[in-house]
This record gives sequence, C-alpha cells and structure tokens, in this order.
Amino acid sequence: MKIIHTGDVHIGSALRSLPPEKAEIRKREIFESFAALTRYAKENGVSAVVIAGDLFDENGVAPHWKKETLACIAAAAPVRFFYVSGNHDNALEFSGVLPENLFTFSHEHGWYSYDLGENITITGADSCNFAQAFATPLRLPQSKYNIVTLHGSNHIPLSALAERNVDYLALGHIHKPMPKAEKLDFRGIYRYCGCPEARGFDEVGARGFFLLEIRGGRLVDEKFLSLAKRAVVEIRVEITACQTYLDVENAVMNATANVSSSDMVKVVLCGNPRAELRKDTSLLLARLCEKFFFAKIEDISRPYIDPRAFENDLTERGEFVREVGRYEMDEAFRAEILEVGLKALGGEEIDL
Repeated sequence: MKIIHTGDVHIGSALRSLPPEKAEIRKREIFESFAALTRYAKENGVSAVVIAGDLFDENGVAPHWKKETLACIAAAAPVRFFYVSGNHDNALEFSGVLPENLFTFSHEHGWYSYDLGENITITGADSCNFAQAFATPLRLPQSKYNIVTLHGSNHIPLSALAERNVDYLALGHIHKPMPKAEKLDFRGIYRYCGCPEARGFDEVGARGFFLLEIRGGRLVDEKFLSLAKRAVVEIRVEITACQTYLDVENAVMNATANVSSSDMVKVVLCGNPRAELRKDTSLLLARLCEKFFFAKIEDISRPYIDPRAFENDLTERGEFVREVGRYEMDEAFRAEILEVGLKALGGEEIDL
C-alpha cells in the first residue's frame, strides 16, 4: 500500500512578509501545490494521504479556500485522506457535508483509529485533544502495521508512545522535513514531514512530502518528493575583496547565476571589506528583484578597520579608534563598535 505523509500546508496564509501582489500569487501557488499532491495520489496508486495538521493557516480562512480544498480531496477518490488538526486549524469548521473520502479525528476527543485494509491501521488525535488522548494510554494491535499521526513538537511526549506498537509516527508542526526517520523504540520510527511549500525566508531548502510503501507489515520503500512551485534559496556572498559597489554586485550576480528566476532568494553579505566600501544594498536589492520572483538582502559583513592607520590621526576619528583600542574585548565586538562609531562621526546613517 502506498501512503503519503504530508502536513503544514497552511492554505490561506496571509504571507505578510511578501509584498501584497507577490503574496496573492504565493497564496494561490500554495493551494495549487496541495491540489497537485491530490492529483499525484490519484494518478499513482496511492491509497491514503495522511495530513498531519495545519492544512489551513487559521480557523477563519476564507470560505473559498475550504470549498476548493474539499473539492480537490473529493476529486481524488478513491484515495482516502486522514486529517488531524494542528495548532493553526484546531477549531476549524466546515459547512455542509465532508467528502466521503475525508476522515477526521475529532471523535470522542481522544484517540481514534481507522482500518486502512492490508492489515494497516491509522490512529490520531486532534491537537486540541492531547490532554484527553494522553490521559488514556494508547493501545494498538501488535499484529498490525500501525500508523499514528499527531501535530506538535515539544508538547508531544514521544516516550508515552514508545512500546505501544507504533510502527510509523507521522508528525507535523516542524516545517523542515526529516530526510531520515528516527527511532521511536525497538519497533517504530517517527518523522516530521515538513511543509510542501516554503512561505518565507526561514524555510530555506527542499520542501515536499514523503511517499511510503508498506507491504507485508513492513515499510519497504520511502521517497521524498517535491511538487513545490518555487524554492527559497539562501546564498552567502563573501565581499572582503570587493573594492567598489560594482564588485559587490558582480559577486552577488555570479553567486546567484545558477538559481532559478522563479525562486525566492536571500543573499547574505559577509566578510570584512574596507570601511569605505559602498555596498548600496537598496540598489543591489532592486537588481535582485528584477532577476528573481522575490529577494531579500541581509548584510552581516563588518568593515576591516586597521587601528594602525589611525595612530597619527589627530581628528576625532583617530582619538575614537585609539580609545576603543585601550579596552580588552572580543575582536568581533570591537569591530562592530568601530564601525558604528566611525559612521556616526562621519555623519552616515546607522543601521542598528
């Protein structure tokens, strides 16, 4: 039996870190990525899709997102979808009748199990029902392959699920996928699936879902697949050797040459360039936004300031540098003080 483990889709997310016009595009793409997953499941013989919480970004998500999402699930029949709520959508309400192939875990406010066939079960508890669920020890049949799904991180007591005949613990909440599942106990493993689409620059790297194949009571194959519309890429660019703004721009453009124009790119400027180097991050950001769907620049570079160059400087700048040099401190902190102080003395804008 083929089973997909996904979660943290966050359909309807506001995406406030993006400009409004870009946010609207990404909202639609996040939904379309989930729709593509439902089609993939139907076209590739997947029997069940486990959604480990936060299918929607909030309980008050616009009604049209709910309607379109449920329509995608219904159209994917006979694939069955098993949806445990997350911390973002734990009180979500649907109007009308749910698709016959969508199964939830709000029953009796605790653990609830479904039989998938082929001696496989799936058990879960909504995120708002953890207290009730863990108050009653989980009992699973030893003779079956048991999948358990939950949404949460440090408030899920993994130790309480050990030695309960769990074979695969399908978790949601942490948005970075775990390429390799970790041991739960002598029998079971657990994994966070990550999110299928990155929503911001804190979600760098591959995003997708896991395709599991269970046969004869064993997990015989697992693959990480991606249907993401765009990736979020972070690139560090060393600018120590740069002498002019044009050098900085060329270094950045060369470093991002192999990045797809459809991606979102975060460029981190680093190194110790000369203090007088003009970086002009506003102009550089405009260049990047022309090249990519969206871009961001973070400047963590610190100017190289040689105190020896100020030994005979009788100006306020020289006195400031010599005064800072009289104190013992971490060299990185000293460089930061010198940078801010020299900028202030030179009448430059200070970005703290």
